[in-house]
Amino acid sequence: MDGLFWVNLFILFTLVMLIFVPRRAIIRLFPVGIIGGFGQAVIILGLLTPVFGFWRFRYTGIFSFAGIPWFIGLAWLPEVIVFSYFMKYLNTQREVLAYLAGFTLLTGLFVHWLFRSGYLIYNGWNSILTLPVALLAHTAVAYYILKTSGVLDKKEAA
Repeated sequence: MDGLFWVNLFILFTLVMLIFVPRRAIIRLFPVGIIGGFGQAVIILGLLTPVFGFWRFRYTGIFSFAGIPWFIGLAWLPEVIVFSYFMKYLNTQREVLAYLAGFTLLTGLFVHWLFRSGYLIYNGWNSILTLPVALLAHTAVAYYILKTSGVLDKKEAA
């Protein structure tokens, strides 16, 4: 069963997305999920795992490349779609910052859970170091969503 852990994780994240995000929004935000979720995950995981060797995944199975389970990268696609969808409900800079902090903390706690559960092994890394990486990744997605929705343009013009 451990070999299917990463597949199950992707399915769980996808189900959460399907429950909380309307289908039209999923279709509209799918490119954001591909680039901001899967794309960023591949880059971050590629750097942390085979390049720098800070992380090592257990139970990678046949769905892996260079020691990275593909489904952990794919799991960030629905996560970014959920994150992006709820950005439209934020009205102030304080709300955006709190939202970023919340998702950063959730990501850090999730990665720490992977570590404590034995699915992820650290080598010269710790869970606290995950927080700035998660903040940077979510800030990039948030900036793109705010910029393309016109929110930032309205505030710059004021």
